[in-house]
Amino acid sequence: MSLATRARGPIFRLTLALALLLPVCMGIAGFLNLTALKRVDAEATVSEVTAIGGKWADRLQVAVRYGKPIEKFSGLDDLLDDVRQDIPLAGQAAVVDVKGHVLGSRGEEAAVPVVGADQGGQVVERVNAGRRWVLFPIRDAGGAVVAHLGVALPEEAHTAEIGQTVQAMVAAAAAATILGVLVTLGLGIVSARGRAADAVRLKRMRVAGIAVVVLAQAGFAAYAIGEFRSAVETAAARQGERLAASVANDLDQLINKGIALRFMGRIEDNFARLIDQVPLIGGAALVGPDGTRIAAAGVTGPDAGPVVIRDLTTVAGSGGRPAGRIEITLSGAAIADSVQSRVLDAVTLALVSAMIVGEGLIFVFAAVRGRAGAGGIADSRFARPMAFLFLLAWSLPLSFVPLAMRLLAAGDGAATSDIMMAAPVSAEMMCALVTALIAGPMADRRGWQVPVLTGFGLCVLANMVSLVVMATQTHPAAFIAARALGGLGYGFAWMGIQSHLYATTLPERRASATAGLIAGIFVGQMCGTAIGAMLAEQLGYANVFLVAALFMVMPLVVALVAVSAGRELAVETDDKPAAAAPAPAPAEAGGGWRGLLTDRTFMLVLVCSVIPFSIAQVGLLNFAVPVYLAEQGINQSDIGRVLMVNGLAVILLGPLFGRLTDKVTDKRPFIVAGSLAAAAALVVASIGGNLMALVAAVFLIGVSGSIAGGAQSAHGLQGAGVARAGIGRAVSMKRSADKFGQMLGPLIVGGLFAVVGTTAGLAATAGLMLAAGLLFLLLDRRPAPARAGEAEASS
Repeated sequence: MSLATRARGPIFRLTLALALLLPVCMGIAGFLNLTALKRVDAEATVSEVTAIGGKWADRLQVAVRYGKPIEKFSGLDDLLDDVRQDIPLAGQAAVVDVKGHVLGSRGEEAAVPVVGADQGGQVVERVNAGRRWVLFPIRDAGGAVVAHLGVALPEEAHTAEIGQTVQAMVAAAAAATILGVLVTLGLGIVSARGRAADAVRLKRMRVAGIAVVVLAQAGFAAYAIGEFRSAVETAAARQGERLAASVANDLDQLINKGIALRFMGRIEDNFARLIDQVPLIGGAALVGPDGTRIAAAGVTGPDAGPVVIRDLTTVAGSGGRPAGRIEITLSGAAIADSVQSRVLDAVTLALVSAMIVGEGLIFVFAAVRGRAGAGGIADSRFARPMAFLFLLAWSLPLSFVPLAMRLLAAGDGAATSDIMMAAPVSAEMMCALVTALIAGPMADRRGWQVPVLTGFGLCVLANMVSLVVMATQTHPAAFIAARALGGLGYGFAWMGIQSHLYATTLPERRASATAGLIAGIFVGQMCGTAIGAMLAEQLGYANVFLVAALFMVMPLVVALVAVSAGRELAVETDDKPAAAAPAPAPAEAGGGWRGLLTDRTFMLVLVCSVIPFSIAQVGLLNFAVPVYLAEQGINQSDIGRVLMVNGLAVILLGPLFGRLTDKVTDKRPFIVAGSLAAAAALVVASIGGNLMALVAAVFLIGVSGSIAGGAQSAHGLQGAGVARAGIGRAVSMKRSADKFGQMLGPLIVGGLFAVVGTTAGLAATAGLMLAAGLLFLLLDRRPAPARAGEAEASS
């Protein structure tokens, strides 16, 4: 085979892989942005309906409060026709009492959802039979809810404007994809025909391929951000125009009956209600024909924001002049805040897309470079892609499992307490902890493939059972059982993937390999949660479980590729046993769990590093930061973005510190430095308490995990007790210690908050981290060369 032919092989595979990766990544980016864009329009539409429908509900309520029974309301059908005319998107308008009796309905004949009198008397949204219902309470003179006015919209209540925007965005994504694929193929042809050295041409193609993918993603992200900004501004203008038209129509009817503007009452009250229900409306005013203001509410005038003007009807003898005009002032500050929020959403989606691209490139390069790129000895290059794809699929339902439980409980008539909503997640985590203890020894005895494939199969089965439970609205206990089954699968698969990594990685590369695996896990969970939440809005909860089951095929494919690569390596190294990847050692006499418990280094890592860090991390991220930010009025989306900083720190810094850890013999300074960084994060959170201080604290806790994560595995797994017990068993115990610390975190931090206060509680937790790091430094011994060599040979 000629040199040119050998070079064209890897270049051809790389070019083909990049050409296939780009459409996948652009498709995901397009889906995320289109879903978010539709949500912006739907929220604006529901806001308009809430304001206009509330006006008609008030009219019914006035009649009821004056003693007219809602069942005997005359002209109800005419009023419902007026409601549909006032809300063009409304397919049906109906009045239903709290017992479920439909008192009147116009438009489509569909079942009206029943809302009891015990729902708090607020405007309620329900999705029923493909329609989104907005239901407005109607109260009697005593304040009790006696009925609801319901307005039915299409489940995806989108305007014509957003349809055009969606088409333009799809066209932009398609154009960027096609252009990127053509450029990639062209670069591949040029690289294959080049005259430079083989390695140089392959490296150039790699760099060029990355540049094409990144530029395509960046260009589409910039375009999407512009569309988000335009969508918010268009929605604000549309709301102003429709609300002005609705108010003007009501006043026109009164004018046509001969009532002068100055004698009309409750106008200010109606304006105030509009401003309260539509955040983008800053003020409203009724102006007479001579320019004098008859009634006004809120902040009005061009200085406050754009003004939408709607002329009223003309009156006899006015020379064709309108009787007055309605001026709706849009809130410039609210529009700016909404635009900023949506731009942040678009940037977040671009970041999620970029992370998916990065993981896709890692898999492509792992598949193309062959074993030589992985060191020629260990074949662990597929561990990170496998972990990423598995966590991506597993995390898809993660954001709405409690909400799905509440929906099932409500349908079954059971009480929807916080404990019941948390039950599926708790059952899932409990079962994951059990199988994590089983999977390690199983991997030692039978190979990593058995727990991994078992776990994948159980996760698919759990998602299919969850799909059936949600589709048939089965008893909530069945849903808890389904998620518990998913937890069993998670524990098997996760521990099997880790066992694969440690079984195919030599000790001197263990820190960097572990750090890369953790980064892939963070990316998978962050992306899976974000994509799953958007899928749930578009497809419903049940269908997301189906998608999650289908997505589980992707890590299965990577696992099969890894198994095949391992077999090829074993065949090629039959005559060179020293070059083969180290096989997992079974438990020896004096080994097993007892061997781990008596391994000084391993237990010190668990007790002084793994458990304290988990307490600090979960206590800060899952308890302290959300509580602090919620008290400051930060919305849930921004809280999520703050918490993403931790993941970004681990993703970016973890592999760097992992490679640095591999270069030094003594890993202890990294473990101690991780404790110091975690303590610093807690101190910053306790002293600052504001948004920037909490962002810094979240970043520092991510830095702490990046510094110590790889060192914990590299240092803790090198002892003689670990070698006798088996790597899989040791990894299981380490994972269990991590989960134990995560369970203790909220309890300890929350208890300290209750006893000594927030600031002192965080400071005390920081003291715990410092004490644990100091204790580790004093009690752990520096590994002797012979001991390290023994561990290397036995692992």
